[in-house]
Amino acid sequence: MKDFAQSQICYTYDGSFYGMLSCVFASFEKKEIPMQITCARGSLFKTLFIETDPAKAERILRAIPLKIGDEALKYTKYAYLADMDEKEIALIWFLKEGFLHGRGFIETVRTRFSPQRSVVAGALKNPYVDKLRRGVDLLVVESARFIEFARFSDAGGALVSVIEPQNNVLPLLARHFTERYRNDNFMIYDKTHGLVLLYSDYKISIEPIEEYEMPPLCEEEKKYQKLWRLFYNTVEIAERHNPRCRMNHMPKKYWKNMTEFMSKV
Repeated sequence: MKDFAQSQICYTYDGSFYGMLSCVFASFEKKEIPMQITCARGSLFKTLFIETDPAKAERILRAIPLKIGDEALKYTKYAYLADMDEKEIALIWFLKEGFLHGRGFIETVRTRFSPQRSVVAGALKNPYVDKLRRGVDLLVVESARFIEFARFSDAGGALVSVIEPQNNVLPLLARHFTERYRNDNFMIYDKTHGLVLLYSDYKISIEPIEEYEMPPLCEEEKKYQKLWRLFYNTVEIAERHNPRCRMNHMPKKYWKNMTEFMSKV
């Protein structure tokens, strides 16, 4: 594992999860760290297209929990969803260090502490490993916030929510909202990534969508939204109004899609 060489090459792939894992497999097979991995066209480096190979991707997925641990497999899946630069390169370094140090590695990354000096030196001092950890942490925090801040409207018999996350949080939101609205049909539109989470007839899917526009709200929905804003404004103690505290607990970037902050419907 220690003899990986830096290569003046750029891997390109189709942008899929299995495609990213195929790039990881190619890196390990060639024992090289490419300068860049991207699904976009154009690079300053010589490019090599890595074809998505499900069999190779599955080999990586099977090896991770066996040699590093189940938590490392979760980090790998979350890294794909996280919005961070060079996440593919970071994942290669993460897995390289993980396969080198074994099952104690992921606890070191998670807690940033280990009694093994070699693990500390190899993992915690690697900027790419730390970048991946921070990216995954931000993904998890953001998904938790949308569990709190996502607001649904009744649009033609289905519940609809519009969100604008930095990370691709829909896969992390799926379980919570399907359990919460088990007997309802709903959709969550991720405006940032052009994706929609659909739940209908007890089946769930995440699909790409170019654009979505909320249909006009019925009068009953408008009434309930008005009542919710009235309740929200009424429960506040005016003498203790503290905008800074409110923004700490409910960041302002979420407000435009939250019913209680909309002036009208």
